[in-house]
Amino acid sequence: MKKGKRNKPKLANCSPKDVFRALRKLGDFSIKESSNHSVIIHNPTNKKSTIPRHTPIDRGLLKDFVKSYLMEELGYLEEEVYRHLWC
Repeated sequence: MKKGKRNKPKLANCSPKDVFRALRKLGDFSIKESSNHSVIIHNPTNKKSTIPRHTPIDRGLLKDFVKSYLMEELGYLEEEVYRHLWC
């Protein structure tokens, strides 16, 4: 690995707690739990998304959550997200 450069994590075996921890570090999010899923609410914009509550979260689903919700919808940078979400 080159100095100062960090690869993206593989996002394997991520638990909902890993995602919640990263969201708390990223910004102002609320998490509401239902029977099988957790609803993630970005408080400043009130935009919502869901993730399953089982462990591990499917890798493709988690990558989609990061790309479509955190990066495209909320405008977070990829480096910023992966700095906190490492599992």
